[in-house]
Amino acid sequence: MGMSRFNTIKTVASTLTIAVTLGFLVQYGETTPRVGDGESEELYNNAPRSLMLSTNAQGEPVFGVPNIVTTPLDHAANVQRVVAVDVVYTEMAAPNLGMIMASPVSGCDATLSAAREPAAMVALSLSAPCAEEQAFAVSHSGMKVAANTDGEGNAIVRIPALVTDAEFKVTFDNILQATTKIFVPELRQYDRAVLQWMTSDNMRLHALENGAQIGDPGHVWSASLHSPEDTREGKNGFVVYLGDADADIPYQAEVYTFPEGQMNRDGAVDLRVGVTVTEKNCGREVDAMTIQTNAGQTLIQSEIAAQMPSCEKIGEVVFLQDKFSDLAIVSN
Repeated sequence: MGMSRFNTIKTVASTLTIAVTLGFLVQYGETTPRVGDGESEELYNNAPRSLMLSTNAQGEPVFGVPNIVTTPLDHAANVQRVVAVDVVYTEMAAPNLGMIMASPVSGCDATLSAAREPAAMVALSLSAPCAEEQAFAVSHSGMKVAANTDGEGNAIVRIPALVTDAEFKVTFDNILQATTKIFVPELRQYDRAVLQWMTSDNMRLHALENGAQIGDPGHVWSASLHSPEDTREGKNGFVVYLGDADADIPYQAEVYTFPEGQMNRDGAVDLRVGVTVTEKNCGREVDAMTIQTNAGQTLIQSEIAAQMPSCEKIGEVVFLQDKFSDLAIVSN
């Protein structure tokens, strides 16, 4: 027991002796830089030293910014008069944006062709190899509608011609990609009315032929069973819906066509615009545009706006009258 305790004390003493010795050697080996030592000056005094000397207005050297005398400008003499702005651009009255020409990429050229169909309809065939499943817009004589290509970059759009010398343009992201022209002489036998809009509003064009009321057989709209072939035979008019309500910019249109001078009765066509009241448009103003053509000779464009009823009427359909010029039906 005594021997074990003696060994423990001996071990502790040895450890302390070694620690003290190492500490002394470490301190003894360190050197403190001396002031004036050349090597120390090179290490610690390598920052550049520079002073800027300026002169004042009297030519005397001073430190800092020179005392430059300045003369205040007569700002009233520099005022320019401008013409007063007396036009406020609304959403539908904004200036038309120009189209950007696309730079050709090898193997990606888009092609557009057109073919005539009954009742002065035109079938557009688009091939855009590098634009698979992409949205595009078709423009024609002031009318613009949205559409989409399929998985191979192809699309077919059937659209009513508004002028006999019809030109159609296809744009992707407002970049012009393809154009085509076609002569549609059959348009001289028809009158057309166009309702177009570029919002998510649910709008519809209703034609009430020969004194008909909503729901009567003479009520023609995009959900009724009236075809271009019937119109070509002089039976009645027809309405076609164009566009894509889910597109980023939902260009949409409805076009009513009726045969000028081919109907077997006299009368008139009362055109009305139906708008569904929704949470987005209740209590606010909706905007749209109308186009009317007379046998492909005259295009009349007008902007329309209407105040929607309060949100208590959500789900109801409001019919707007007097937005078009009534069309006369004259028997042959």
